[in-house]
Amino acid sequence: MTQKENQVFIRGRVPESLRARFKAMCALKGRDMGDVLKELVEKWLEDNENPSPNQGKGNK
Repeated sequence: MTQKENQVFIRGRVPESLRARFKAMCALKGRDMGDVLKELVEKWLEDNENPSPNQGKGNK
């Protein structure tokens, strides 16, 4: 994202304990939860949009 884009909400469900751990760790590190989620989504897309040649050959 090089230009300023409109921000949107993504909704999903996770166990309450996972959310609590995530929220606590973000607070301990002084990070905004939304910023960390954005980084995680970007990393996941980077890993999955351009699969390696070995990916998809029996790996799930």
